[in-house]
Amino acid sequence: MKIYELVCAFTVKEGQNASSIEGVQSILKNFQAEIQSEEDLGVRELAYEIGKETRGCYRLFNIELERNKLPKLEDALKLQKGLLRHLFVLKAKESIR
Repeated sequence: MKIYELVCAFTVKEGQNASSIEGVQSILKNFQAEIQSEEDLGVRELAYEIGKETRGCYRLFNIELERNKLPKLEDALKLQKGLLRHLFVLKAKESIR
């Protein structure tokens, strides 16, 4: 199993944000991803407009997941309502010197 950082940018609309975050958590659990930690990064201005949205609510998930499940997980996240963008980053086990 690999450890990934998942950063998600959600819409900032009232009431929709919480349900979108719960939806992502549910998708992660469906793919047997173990959520090690979760951090709210707050609301920030987007670098460019996405679907008429200029601000996004960012959330960071540290997850443990089998590598072969990642492509289907990404496909499922693309269908999540209220999720503007997401990015997976593989975390290095040891720092390189």
